[in-house]
Formats: sequence, structure tokens, C-alpha cells
Amino acid sequence: MLALAVLATIVLVFAVQASLRLADLRAWHRSAPQGEFRVAASDAPKTFEAYRELEERLFAQVRRDVLDDSAAADALTLSRYNPTSVVSRLAFDSIYNRSYELVPPGEVKGAVLLVHGLSDSPYSMRAIGETFLAQGYYVLALRMPGHGTVPAGLVDVSWEDWYGAVVLAAKHAAARAGPDKPFLAGGHSTGAALITLYSLRTLDDPSLPRPEQLYLISTAIGISQFAVLTNVISGLSFIPWFEKSRWMDVNPEYDPYKYNSFPVNAANQIYRLTRVIQSTIDDLEPTGRLDTMPRVHVFQSIVDSTVTADQVVRGLLGRLPAAGHELVVFDINRLEMLEGLIAPGPLEDLERMRAAVDLPFRVTLIANKARDSRAMAAYTREAAGRSVTVQDLPFEWPQGVFSLGHVALPFPVDDPVYGLTPAGGLESNFNLGGLAAKGESGALVVGLGAFSRLRCNPFFDVIRARVVESLAPAAPALN
Repeated sequence: MLALAVLATIVLVFAVQASLRLADLRAWHRSAPQGEFRVAASDAPKTFEAYRELEERLFAQVRRDVLDDSAAADALTLSRYNPTSVVSRLAFDSIYNRSYELVPPGEVKGAVLLVHGLSDSPYSMRAIGETFLAQGYYVLALRMPGHGTVPAGLVDVSWEDWYGAVVLAAKHAAARAGPDKPFLAGGHSTGAALITLYSLRTLDDPSLPRPEQLYLISTAIGISQFAVLTNVISGLSFIPWFEKSRWMDVNPEYDPYKYNSFPVNAANQIYRLTRVIQSTIDDLEPTGRLDTMPRVHVFQSIVDSTVTADQVVRGLLGRLPAAGHELVVFDINRLEMLEGLIAPGPLEDLERMRAAVDLPFRVTLIANKARDSRAMAAYTREAAGRSVTVQDLPFEWPQGVFSLGHVALPFPVDDPVYGLTPAGGLESNFNLGGLAAKGESGALVVGLGAFSRLRCNPFFDVIRARVVESLAPAAPALN
């Protein structure tokens, strides 16, 4: 009874503070477009082509119910739900909030399926997709159900819906590659977790096309159990005053390719997904079937507010038999003058990684070449090895940047929207990555911290080079 009383108090306090802390809910928080993909629905699309047709109907409905309705549309100048804003044009007129395909002009050498992260869109797979495209690969970037339209789309979605869409897309992409050409898969964050689960299930299910290699960026492989509590908390949302208890964050939607508002159901679904992944590995490990797991390439920031490199090792790579798997870790900026300000967590994670030898996978650390230098080097220890080789890299830490992070890894530094030095193109008219807002708290409708988190990866060419190297093993490593 005491435990129940404590739980009830926590739930009530959370619901009350949500009602007081969060902004008012708008049309895009309260209502999602009807007919979104539900894997268990009798009329759910059975092919990827039908899935794409469904997407077009969803976007048309959002235009009609939100953008074209003056009472529902946003008056905020930089809102994706203001029909006159540049953000809205990017969100609804470009291809990147929908599933899209990239087709090489010549012979198709293979196919790759790419899946974005939670609250993101297929835009986050743009740079790595173009890398595969340049190597002659057909690319399918999937929009997960609930994404790309309105944040309310994540209130009732399930991880099974996301996984069902992955299966449709995988079968389509593998068919585009053909029976004698490689099929590959990759993803960011939750997308990487879904690709991991899909690949594990192919070991038991011959009806699923098995990828030959996986490319996992900031893999969401272990999430806090607080996500379970949030699901209980959101149960109060049927009470009108507690409607906001369904939400962890309610923010202005100024990002064209990512929701800024975040419902508690989304956190609960990724938690459930990670539990399924771990139980699946538990079931497969004693049977020896993990021996046939596709070759895995993992890219991870040593500082990550969602998942740590240690969780990736313990939850995935450390449990796979040696088969050419690798972990590439991006360290923080250890320039001597900043070292005294580094939090202890990253230092401890790095030391654990340095002390772990004879691992069944290759580890490469991308870090400062010296304590007094911004220049970078790659420190590599081969699988089952103890010695470390060092390779100078043609990169250095940008001024004022002290770490990468969960959201930054899939975007190059010249990304038009999220890059520090955006390249040309339509999207460069609205750049979030290079915005360095300084001023007094309360001056903006969002907190100053919204613009301090790095949104791009100054060392994305490391990922690009690893992809190219994996497709052509005889090609030289990055130098």
C-alpha cells in the first residue's frame, strides 16, 4: 500500500507539473491524420507502393485540416504549421518528411534500407543515403508511422507499427537489389534499433530478406526504465485538466524535419522495443544462430544523452561472435584548457573502453591527436587485439565545440539545415545548426539551450569513408 501511495503521488505530481509547465496544446498535438499505418489493421498496406500512397493521403489531410484552416494554423513566423513560412515549405513541399527512393543512374550494384530516429524524419538519412547512392546503390529511406506529419502522430503509435513498416520496406528494397546483389540496412537511434531487431529475426525467418551488413548510428539499445512510469502517468490524460500528461515536452514546431514536442508514448515504445531486442538476443545466443548475424558497423558518440557506448557494447556488440563487427566512437574535445570542465562520465567511459582488450570486434576512437591540439586522429584496436594503431585524420574540432552527441552524428558539417557551415540550396535559407543564440533567458519563446546542442558531425567523413570501405574492402582507409 505504501508503494502504491508513493506511485500515485509521483503520477499526480508529474501530471500537475505538466499542466502548469507545458505550453497550451494546439491542433497538431490533439489530432493526428486518420488512417496512419497500423500493422494490425485489416486494411493496412501490404506493399511499399501502397504505403507510399497512404503517406500522400496523410499529408494531404494535414494540409487541409491544419495549414488551410486559419483557426488551426500557426501564426508563429517560423512554424512548420504556418502555411506562409519557409519552414512549412521545407516540411511539406520537399521529399524528406516522406519515404523516398534514390536510384543510381547506371547499373544498380545493390540496395540499402535506411530508417530514421524517433521524432525525426527520413531527412536524417540524407547524407548517408547519398553516400550509398554515389557507390551505385539503390536507397530507400523509410518514414516511420507517426512521423513527418504532426507530433500527435506519436501519441498512439506502437513499435510494432514501426517494425511492420520496416518489413514492408525491407522486402521492397531487397527486391530492387535482385537475388544476386547485396541488400544492406542502416538507421539512426530508434531506426537503428528497428534494423537490429529486423536482422535478428531474419536469423529465424527465411521469408525475410537478410541484410549482408548493418550501419547503426547512435543505436538506441538501452533506455531508462522511467519510460514505463511515463506510460502510467499518461493514463490520466482522459481527465481534461490532465490532458498535457500525455506529453513530456510541448514546444514551438520550428524544425522542418523533427518534432520539437514529444509525447510520453514515444518514450514508452522505444523502451518496449529495446526490451524485445534484448530478449531476442537472449533467445538466439544459446542456439548459435548469432553466428550468422550480418556484419555490424556501429557509430557512437562517447557523450550521448540517450544511450552510452557502454550500453551498445554490453547490449549488442559484446554479445555477437567475432565476424568483422566494428565500433567507431567519437570522443569529446580534450583540448587541455577544457579538460577541467569535462564531466566525469565521459572520462570513465573512455577509460573502460581503453582497458577492454581482446574484444570480439574492432574499436576505433576518433579523438584529439594531442591534448594541446584540435587536430584529430583515429586510434584503432583490431578484434581480439591489444595493440593500438594511430592514423592522422584531416579534421579538427571546430572552435567552441566540445562534444558531439546523439542527434549530431548522421549530419555532415555542411548540411543545409543542421550544419555549422551550410552548403548552398533551398534549405540553406533556414539553417538551425549554425545559429549561435546568446542573450537573456526569457527573451525567446524557446530556451537558449535549444540552440546550444550540436546538430551536425564535423567528422561525418569518417562514417562516409567507413561505408565506402565496407562496400569495397580493397579500397584504402581514410587518410
